[in-house]
Amino acid sequence: MIDRTVCVDRPKFKLSLLSIGHFFNDLYAAFLPTFVPTLISRLGITMAQAGLLNSVVGIIHIFLQPLLGYVSDRTARSYLVMIGPILTCLGATFLPSSPTYGMALFLVGLWGVGSATFHPQGHGGVGHVVPQEKLTVSLAIFSVAGNIGVTISPLFAVALAKIVGVEKIPYIAIVPVLILAIAIYRYMPVLSEEAAEFPKNQGGLFHSLFSVLGVIYPVWMVSMARDATSQGIRFFLPIRIVSEGGNISMVGTILFLIMLCSTIAMLISGKLSDRWGKVRVLIFVLIAGPICMIPAAYIGGKTSIILYILGTSFLNSSMPITAAVAQEQVPHSRGMASSIVMGLSWGVANLLTGPLGKLGDVFGITSTMLVVAALPLLALPMVFMKSFRSAE
Repeated sequence: MIDRTVCVDRPKFKLSLLSIGHFFNDLYAAFLPTFVPTLISRLGITMAQAGLLNSVVGIIHIFLQPLLGYVSDRTARSYLVMIGPILTCLGATFLPSSPTYGMALFLVGLWGVGSATFHPQGHGGVGHVVPQEKLTVSLAIFSVAGNIGVTISPLFAVALAKIVGVEKIPYIAIVPVLILAIAIYRYMPVLSEEAAEFPKNQGGLFHSLFSVLGVIYPVWMVSMARDATSQGIRFFLPIRIVSEGGNISMVGTILFLIMLCSTIAMLISGKLSDRWGKVRVLIFVLIAGPICMIPAAYIGGKTSIILYILGTSFLNSSMPITAAVAQEQVPHSRGMASSIVMGLSWGVANLLTGPLGKLGDVFGITSTMLVVAALPLLALPMVFMKSFRSAE
């Protein structure tokens, strides 16, 4: 039997539990892009209505993540990282069999609450369980774990649907997150034994939110542009593939390749950041991503898919960089910082899928893909502001 006293004091063990939680949370949270063509066909909804499903998640993250980031900065208890993946699993896995659009909205909301519950404490908790000198690489490991979940999600979702049917997916999927919650409760009931790491007198929620945002808003804007493009490609590319004659298996395979390459790119960017500096690597990927994806909007076939895979991978490789910069700027508000650059930005990005879907309904999917691809260029000037200069 594993000795609890020894395990809870091991940074690598704690990081492993947080990373496994990130893996399962994002594994289930990424179900929607795989099944959105099916939902459009079965429920008879438009691209704008499909985009609204993603926008609901965005609204939840915008309002809930800062609150839960505030809570996570004031408690060492691990309740949020236990509960979050369970709620995400329930909402995301019941969604494919939703009988009505209204029920689909409710289930997406449940998934959004679960994901918003996990991420502030999970991401911010990394900074509490590892030594400061290992923060960037530890955040890369945590991010890669989530990306691996997103990577295999489409293949996993399609396989489950074929093997057990969409109606039985939730009963299979819930098992590992329940086991994980028990393991966290047993071996990591608190993220840190040092109460000083969780200061109590930082003002109220809005004081904490705006004081942190006032420092890291350039990082947030870069993260928001990146997430809007990444989410937009993952959401609308399946619709384009199906409209060109593809099927759900093809969609799952392409989404798998996008996230697999993104995961590899994260590891590479972490190494390059240590050698060349965070800002230089960030500037490169913010330019390289759109260079690949803008022409991809106008062409079709395999070349277009390859360009989307490359472009999305470039952009997603910046996730550990922006997360590390944000936490380094406000080390006593790691949960709030994480909720802003990983949650609030992701929420706003999801919120944009509704208007982008309407753009596709009116002007066509090519217009939507073009706008999505160009967004990171709008955030490029933010990289030259103080928050990033001090990161070098």
